[in-house]
Amino acid sequence: MSFNILRKIGNLLSLFYRTFGGYKWHIMLMAFLSFISGLLEGIGVTAIIPLFSVIGGGGGGPEDSISLAIAAFFRYLHLPFTPKFLLFFMVALFFAKALFLLLSQQITSRIMADFEKRMRSKLLSLTFNANWPFLSSQRVGHLGQMVITEVSNSSAILYYLSSAMLVLANLVIYTGLVFNLSGVVAALAFLSGLVIFFSFLPLLRTTKIIAASMVRQNKRIAHFAGEHIIGAKTLKSMALEAPVLKRGDGLLSTMKALYLRSCLLKNITDALLQLVGVFFVVGLFAFLYKTSAFEFASFAVMVYALNKIITNVQYTQNHAHVISASIPYLASIARYEDEATQNREEDSGIAPFRLEKEIVFRDVGFEYRSDKPSISRVNLSIKKGEMVGLIGPSGAGKTTVVDLLLRLIKPNTGAITVDGVDISSVNLDEWRSQIGYMSQDVFLLNDTIENNIRFYSAEISEQDMIRAAKLANIYDFVVSQPNGFSTDVGERGLSLSVGQRQRIALARVLARKPRVLILDEATSALDNESEALIRKSMEELRKKMTIIVIAHKLSIVLGADRLFILDGGTVVEEGKPSELLKKADSRFSTLHARS
Repeated sequence: MSFNILRKIGNLLSLFYRTFGGYKWHIMLMAFLSFISGLLEGIGVTAIIPLFSVIGGGGGGPEDSISLAIAAFFRYLHLPFTPKFLLFFMVALFFAKALFLLLSQQITSRIMADFEKRMRSKLLSLTFNANWPFLSSQRVGHLGQMVITEVSNSSAILYYLSSAMLVLANLVIYTGLVFNLSGVVAALAFLSGLVIFFSFLPLLRTTKIIAASMVRQNKRIAHFAGEHIIGAKTLKSMALEAPVLKRGDGLLSTMKALYLRSCLLKNITDALLQLVGVFFVVGLFAFLYKTSAFEFASFAVMVYALNKIITNVQYTQNHAHVISASIPYLASIARYEDEATQNREEDSGIAPFRLEKEIVFRDVGFEYRSDKPSISRVNLSIKKGEMVGLIGPSGAGKTTVVDLLLRLIKPNTGAITVDGVDISSVNLDEWRSQIGYMSQDVFLLNDTIENNIRFYSAEISEQDMIRAAKLANIYDFVVSQPNGFSTDVGERGLSLSVGQRQRIALARVLARKPRVLILDEATSALDNESEALIRKSMEELRKKMTIIVIAHKLSIVLGADRLFILDGGTVVEEGKPSELLKKADSRFSTLHARS
């Protein structure tokens, strides 16, 4: 049992050091400033004893060591030991204490702000630099929940660690102050504090378990909200608002119950600690009042110090409660960091992109799961300047071929070459800069048409943007709008028609002047007019670049130079559309007859 506890403490310290190790010098400075702040407060409070003694005119004033040290300090500076100067001394101490506390808090605020900024940047960097299989396995809303809520809750640990240092400093100072006045009382207070702290450890463990459940529930809520907002149109069209809201209410009710349990544990701790404090002070008064050495000034300082000790023990419990509740958020971030790092997209390519002859798939195979290959022994070649079509039933492997071309995944077997060079040897960024990809699911920013075409590429000139818009047959529509290229497209481009969104997405791709253009089911949801405009764009682009079209609509590939028909994860037929149509037994002829 003790070994498990030590192991857990070791893991926790390792997690803290991993996350906050870069701030160790700042944290040490915070600890020093907190200790000085607490020390100054303690000395200032102790000065009440000689102050009362001087005011009362007692010749045999208090003989505790701190009061004697204060008197010696006054003699050393040749200051009169009078109430006025004692009051100035106390005010100066509390002013200095406030200054040190302010410095400590300001350092804490800076560390928290820096930590949140750095951690959020790191999480975004790890995410966007991870490989596609890892990214595609992430649930909607989880990353946003982590970047916003979990990072914020994790940074709270820094705040409470800083506060805990001040609390611990105060505990040490006030325990020393009580010990200076009465060793017996100090020993009782210290032992009582230890008993109280360890008595509440089971509550802290329960708090941590509840907090871990809250982390998971927060992610479920974020995923639920993100997923159903995306599908809001479908939900409304099917009049499913009520059952969706009922399910959401269930998730929120679970979160509410967890939150209330967490608050109950904290409130129980606070209430019990207050009761313990009251009983301790009452018992102390009853004990000291009957002694002949009872002195009101010393007793007042002792009660104040004990109250501060009890208050700080309560703060310690509260801080431990919050830190314990925040640890699951920190652990969740650490797990994600490890997973994203392990799935970092690798790029060892240094060769430049060159396409003068052809792209070749030679016996290429890929499997998402070991028991079921997605494609196997795929052989095909795409010559420079050709327009080729990839067709076949759902699940035939068309999208996998595209993902391999985009280098989102790597083949398990075989090789893909460009002009005889394995594409893995080509620099990844340069490769993708030469591959233009347009999918069925158009992604547009809630921004202007111009910014959606430029899309983070500042090097795209206005002439490039206009040229791309004309090639995509969207220019006339854009200039007909009152704001032209400054027209807002709305969230996910919903203020535009499907065809307009598709053509803006095509303009975005063309503005980068790619050597290879991939259209992945880009016309499947288009009306006849929009499809005709896309086909017109394709005809204008022929011979200017290599075009690869993946389509269910066979009309879009009838003008291709060659077709590759996939089925069961392999190429089962190849040829010119016109020649394949002449063969009654060809797969393409059969598919065309059914369409």
